[in-house]
Amino acid sequence: MSRKAAGRVAAFGLIGVLVAIAVACGGGGVSQSDYDKVKQQAEDSEAEANQLQTQVASLQAKPTTAPETKAAGGAGLIAAVSVTPRPTNTPLPAGSTPPTAAPRETAPASYYEKAGDYFIYVETIATTTASKYNVASTLACTPSSVFARGQRIVWRYEILDVNTGKRITDKDTGVTVKVVLPNGDESAGRFSQRAGGSVPGAPFMWSSNWDIPLDYPLGGIDYKIVITKDGKAVTWKLPSLVSPTIDTKPKVVQ
Repeated sequence: MSRKAAGRVAAFGLIGVLVAIAVACGGGGVSQSDYDKVKQQAEDSEAEANQLQTQVASLQAKPTTAPETKAAGGAGLIAAVSVTPRPTNTPLPAGSTPPTAAPRETAPASYYEKAGDYFIYVETIATTTASKYNVASTLACTPSSVFARGQRIVWRYEILDVNTGKRITDKDTGVTVKVVLPNGDESAGRFSQRAGGSVPGAPFMWSSNWDIPLDYPLGGIDYKIVITKDGKAVTWKLPSLVSPTIDTKPKVVQ
């Protein structure tokens, strides 16, 4: 309620008091009990108006935060909150020598060698398509790395044969592609156009999907993609940063 609305409430209360006094006076006089009753009503109306004005002032002063995006079933997955700014570093005293920074690791020699037979681009996507557990995301075709139990994860990925410089597609004979999950579940890859062909010019990619079991443990999903061509199987694993406090793999968070 705004301050103006609160003022209207107070005004209506006072008008009611005046009407009550007028009615009492119209009867030829005002008794002490009637006077005390009307006076109490006036005090009550004034107290209520003051309380409403206090509530309005409190709401106007309260900081707002970004709304939380929730998945089906009330599972909150994406949220934004206000945080305290990081403190600035205290300048060193004049004449002081700054400490020597720890040396950074150098990339292993393997990073400069041939990476293997395939290059893969992959993303995990939230979908509004309901899983077999009747759970769906509120976000359609949106890249995401956090999911809830019961949701469906969709993998979209592109595979390049670095030996030939060509994409691996459904036209390549003897090629199979699948996503393998830590619990042993597998999802065969399907080469198709994104958005089911409903968007002109949409890219063609491989896709797989998996419905997260309701009892699946929380944490990172250490999946892998297996490409088999000409009888040779190659396993690709997502490069990820993992530490006691960081895990950049897609993860089940609730």
